[in-house]
Amino acid sequence: MTTTWTNGYQTEVNYTYGYYRDLSPNFQKFCLLLNGIESPDFQDTHNHCELGFGQGVSINIHATSNEAKFYGTDFNPAHAAHANQLAEQSHVEHFFYDDSFEELLNRQDLPMFDSISLHGIWSWISYENQHIILKFIRKFLKPNGIVYISYNCVTGWAANMPIRELFHSHFKFNSKSTNPIQKVSEALNFSDELLKKNPVFAQRNPNALQKVADLKQQNPNYLIHEYLNQDWQCFSFQQIVRILDEIKLSYAGSTDLGTHLDNINFSDEHQQFLNAIEHPIFKEQCRDYFANTQFRRDLFIRGKNNLTPLQVQEKLRNTAFVLLTAKEQLPTSINGLLGTFNLIEEIYQPIGNRFAESDYQPLTIAELESSFPELNYAKILNALVILCHLGLAQPCQNLQPSGKTILHCQNLNHYILKQASFHQNYSVLISPITGIGIATEHFHQLFYRAHFIDGLEAASDFAHYVQEVISQLGWLVLDKDGTTVSDQTKSLEIIQAKAQLFIDSKKIQIAKQLRLFN
Repeated sequence: MTTTWTNGYQTEVNYTYGYYRDLSPNFQKFCLLLNGIESPDFQDTHNHCELGFGQGVSINIHATSNEAKFYGTDFNPAHAAHANQLAEQSHVEHFFYDDSFEELLNRQDLPMFDSISLHGIWSWISYENQHIILKFIRKFLKPNGIVYISYNCVTGWAANMPIRELFHSHFKFNSKSTNPIQKVSEALNFSDELLKKNPVFAQRNPNALQKVADLKQQNPNYLIHEYLNQDWQCFSFQQIVRILDEIKLSYAGSTDLGTHLDNINFSDEHQQFLNAIEHPIFKEQCRDYFANTQFRRDLFIRGKNNLTPLQVQEKLRNTAFVLLTAKEQLPTSINGLLGTFNLIEEIYQPIGNRFAESDYQPLTIAELESSFPELNYAKILNALVILCHLGLAQPCQNLQPSGKTILHCQNLNHYILKQASFHQNYSVLISPITGIGIATEHFHQLFYRAHFIDGLEAASDFAHYVQEVISQLGWLVLDKDGTTVSDQTKSLEIIQAKAQLFIDSKKIQIAKQLRLFN
């Protein structure tokens, strides 16, 4: 069912309900600071815009937890309706439209924006719409304004582009079904069968069959939007740099914190080779070859002002961080492109202890330095960047958020907890302290609800509470081997063990520090 207004974009099936921290103004600001680039301090007069916001989960998280105003559009009216429904639960002022990009460009009621973000859509839209977005950015982005853009990178996609083409062609021309989900299944099965015949392409691209197997594990709604639009393009980094340079934007870094962890991703030989490249854009392009980058998440800025190393240190030293798990649950290793690496206990254990001693309140690097003279600034910063990369810590945006912002966040958090009785669409909660979504799995949402709404304390009570919810949904828990458990006694044991781990991880204590609930 492709109609004129869709411009070849898939609208038969709605997009997934994912949350992307890359779109958070606070996270973007933190990433810029790590790259030594100045960005404006947060003000309630700021305005932010997201183009193609999908179901609107991210834009709602950020609009709810931030004093600024948020604008956005997604031309699928079902997506825009859902985004507005979420905003009505938080009672935050919002400007979420179902305009096309051209309609948004021609609106007369838009302000100038401090940031404009587009996640993924650049690879999925037509050349005409790309041109309109460039005009929109040129017209509405303030000097010193930030652009976040993510896109499929040709370096990592080169070998798999023919797989996408095969998958898409079957979906478009050869499927017998009218159901788009079934069409996805048929296209994947056909692709699998073709490659198993061992054509020359498969012989020369031995990973092709595994790529199809990986696609079969993905959410079909995601596959439809990611792979099956009429327009689907990959770009090299330098292409994007050249395109955005024409509208006065300069490359300012990535929101992928892994780019700051070269020691676990590149050998000494690779690092020496890259560091010998003088031109920063060409160096960044070459990094994609060493990392086989498939998806880039880039920040650009209109008018780049670099900070001196001492200015960067001062700002980072005064940045507060929150730890999102108990010290006992901190990891002992991290995976990189080169394998698994141990995290140095003499660094992470004192940091974890210090957060625990402060009842998991936010702490600055300066405060951690004063507690541990033997740990210098560089070691503490590296540890916190790794913890943020792993989703176990976050930088703070405001240690004293307004009562209005706290109320908006708690309103939406309560709504998300209530919705957990019906589905598991939302996997995030909101903190006014960080302005970045807190990843929260379904069971944890139910545990939070059992405690903060119904006043339960013990793991056994949490287990019975959750068992009742999933029984009404007709769901079964999985044991450690991934097998469904129908016996209720065994099910309660599994849930209670999860609940005890949740309690031991100090999740309730940390939720209070994050002001998730009243």
